[in-house]
Amino acid sequence: MKFKVSVILPIYNGEKTLAATLESLLQQTYQDFELIACIDGSNDGSLQIVNDFKDKFKKTTILINEKNLGLGPTMNRLTVNTEGDYIAVAEQDDIYYPNRLKKQVEVLDSNPDIGLVSGIADFWDGKQVGFRFPGILVNGKQYPKGEEMFLFNYRYQMKVVNTCMMFRKAVHVNNGLYFSMHYPNIPIDWAYVLRFCLISNIHGINESLVLLDRRNDRSSITKNKQVHFSAAKELLRSFKFEYPKIVTDKDYKFGVTTQQIMELSEYNKFKWPFYFVKFFIQNPTDKRWSGYVLKRLKL
Repeated sequence: MKFKVSVILPIYNGEKTLAATLESLLQQTYQDFELIACIDGSNDGSLQIVNDFKDKFKKTTILINEKNLGLGPTMNRLTVNTEGDYIAVAEQDDIYYPNRLKKQVEVLDSNPDIGLVSGIADFWDGKQVGFRFPGILVNGKQYPKGEEMFLFNYRYQMKVVNTCMMFRKAVHVNNGLYFSMHYPNIPIDWAYVLRFCLISNIHGINESLVLLDRRNDRSSITKNKQVHFSAAKELLRSFKFEYPKIVTDKDYKFGVTTQQIMELSEYNKFKWPFYFVKFFIQNPTDKRWSGYVLKRLKL
């Protein structure tokens, strides 16, 4: 039996949140999908949890990396093992609203020019949803196309929710797309989206499709902020080199300042002044600095 959708789920030490993710996939109103999970060198009870849920899905494939290979290689292995026309990305610590898959399939079925569809993510702190992303979709607008979409994501950083992406397998395969092993975590998806939007259109559903578990006490492989910051800067440099006809010096500076403003939010009141001066002198004409300082002083 061939399923239209393949849901891929990379797993690394996800025992605390994995069951809730799997349960939300079971509750999907669209059920024509197979589940492919990959245990990436986990040393906790993740495998047992997946096995407990295995027979509850119409088809479950469990892959195991004996050693932790990282997100990029794991995503590539998962993608290769799919059978569906559409590939839906899931993550081990997120909860999917019941209509997530149904709404995305409807978009792809009715719009052959769209290669990837995502939606809005609700950030949950354990008590309430305090933030919704990305703003462009929250405000009822739609993504631009082609090079404009590329620069939108390059300059402002990944405005596509990676944890609820669904894309056409044919676009991925026929254009030799892949998930890079050179970046950790978020920049892997960021690089993927940047390449994808130059090949096919990306559509955003103006509705919440996923609840992101962002409680302060949860463990996460993205907590090493410095590693993430370094990877983001390297991505900005490498894509400027790879796409010189699209990324200007001005675009590069804008993207770097976006990253620096994000980094500053991680520094306390003692470290913040030093890093602010260090970053500010690199691009002092960026008008966002004044608004950022005013916002910081109000905190």
